[in-house]
Amino acid sequence: MSETFRITFLGTSAAVPTTRRNVSATLVAYQDLKWLIDCGEGTQRQIMRANIGFKNLSRVVLSHEHLDHMLGMGGLLATLNMLQPVEHVVVHGNPTVLERVRQMTGYIGRTAQYDLQFQVLQEGLVFTHRQLDCYAFPTRHRVKQSYGFVFQEKPRRRFLPDAATRLGIPNGPERRRLLAGESLQSPSGQLVHPDDVLGPEEPGKKLVYISDTMYFPELSSVAQGADCLISEATFLHADAALAAEAGHMTATQAAMVARDAGVAMLYLNHVSQRYAQSEHLLLEEARHIFANTHLANDLDTIGV
Repeated sequence: MSETFRITFLGTSAAVPTTRRNVSATLVAYQDLKWLIDCGEGTQRQIMRANIGFKNLSRVVLSHEHLDHMLGMGGLLATLNMLQPVEHVVVHGNPTVLERVRQMTGYIGRTAQYDLQFQVLQEGLVFTHRQLDCYAFPTRHRVKQSYGFVFQEKPRRRFLPDAATRLGIPNGPERRRLLAGESLQSPSGQLVHPDDVLGPEEPGKKLVYISDTMYFPELSSVAQGADCLISEATFLHADAALAAEAGHMTATQAAMVARDAGVAMLYLNHVSQRYAQSEHLLLEEARHIFANTHLANDLDTIGV
């Protein structure tokens, strides 16, 4: 199946940046939409370094109010105001998050040159775009409301060009009409239905993003069957007690979620700077439980 999501890791460090890792931010592209998951300090510069541009960046979903996940919003909104690559931006977050972002906008210096909207984030549907639904689910961190996200593409049916050719349907708008679910007559007068030129239903891609949280088994239910799971893995399991105290997970626990959920692949994210010289241990630990595990690095781009 072709690539659905294009994911760029902009910040993969926990709490503080390092020389190799910025604080939390991930950009996801889907068709003609880009959105950010979290926006730590320096995110706008990471977008520039990744050479992915600001065009179509019209949504930001913020998991919670800790500054390493949202302090970059002021600079980002100011830059969008100067460059004007988008006509509207929607910021999703809990009430505390949105109040802090509103305060940042007061320092931009002039009225927003685009339509800036704020939407309170809560469990359930966050937004839809074409064939994509975004859902928020609660996590268990050190704040009242924190969230992870599921990006689920609706089931789809592939167009069968050979079948269309046999039925005399030319390239062009007629095929698009059939793909959209409309029946039509072929040039020979035969009535052609979408079922005649569409393959069997295929499940859409599923991307799951687990932001800051302590481990709890229900995370596997949320991530069930995901094509890609991006999960915080702040600590090594030797530091599991510290992880629980801080409201975070270990690499072992992230791998347990991936294994129990039956996901296709796991990316470890939100890495503590205490392991700056031993990051390979996080990967080794997780791979003992879930083999198809990768360590996210700043400016890496993957397709799902």
